[in-house]
Amino acid sequence: MSITKVVHSESKTAWNIVGTLPGSLYKYARIPYHITEGSEILSTKEKYNALELALFLSKCINNKEIIEKLIR
Repeated sequence: MSITKVVHSESKTAWNIVGTLPGSLYKYARIPYHITEGSEILSTKEKYNALELALFLSKCINNKEIIEKLIR
């Protein structure tokens, strides 16, 4: 069961890590990215890198018990 998921912000150039369980925090983190004017390639790369980071952080939050066992 996932505690968080990644969604794109409705008002900002950012990916949000949001809670999926009722009563939990709505937003755990925001991962912003910059749009480079005149360069669609750089803008796409920034957006993709931010998405990869957001997915990684969300996965860490969703598997925190496993991670805690590994670092002990």
